[in-house]
Amino acid sequence: MFGLPSSTEIRKPVHKKLLYQKFHDELSGDKKERFDADISRIIITNEISETSVNTRSTEKIQSIFVVQIELKNKDYNDRNIILISRLFGQNLLMILHYGNEYQLAIYETRLLKSEWKNEFELSLIGLDLSTIWDGLIMEVSGIVADEDNTLVEQIGIEVEKEKLKKMIVALERKARKETQSKKKYEMFQRVKEYQNKLEELNNE
Repeated sequence: MFGLPSSTEIRKPVHKKLLYQKFHDELSGDKKERFDADISRIIITNEISETSVNTRSTEKIQSIFVVQIELKNKDYNDRNIILISRLFGQNLLMILHYGNEYQLAIYETRLLKSEWKNEFELSLIGLDLSTIWDGLIMEVSGIVADEDNTLVEQIGIEVEKEKLKKMIVALERKARKETQSKKKYEMFQRVKEYQNKLEELNNE
């Protein structure tokens, strides 16, 4: 599936009832209702491990599981996908499926997602499971670490850049509506500060 070696295939369904029983506190009340409104089925489709792909495990990563998540709607709540990644307590590559489209998701300090596509061809590149995991993160997110940064550090930088871009757009919109010239000037000064910070991050 998705170009992964047949030796990794396991196809093991995960029944939601078991999740509700095992993680009662995390999936109680409204959380359970919201989870059920988004998630139809969960299937563990692959295990990428030392045995299945003949690649060294590391102290950090002994295996990577691929989980297919059948969605009830495309406009799902990110929190439910993050919850699945935390409930399993494993390194998960999640394949979200709705209609004829797929989206890849992976959690590494934050939820990272690909664009929706009709198909994916995944690559397992690396001498050990840690480098394979990093490769999957880059494949899903499109984030590539600079020479001076680790991948996790680069993800943090990209998150900060994303926040600054949103703040700039929001503040520019607010400034255009402001009628008092002094407040408008102050807002545009803050926009410049955010833009300078964004430029600094782009040059790091």
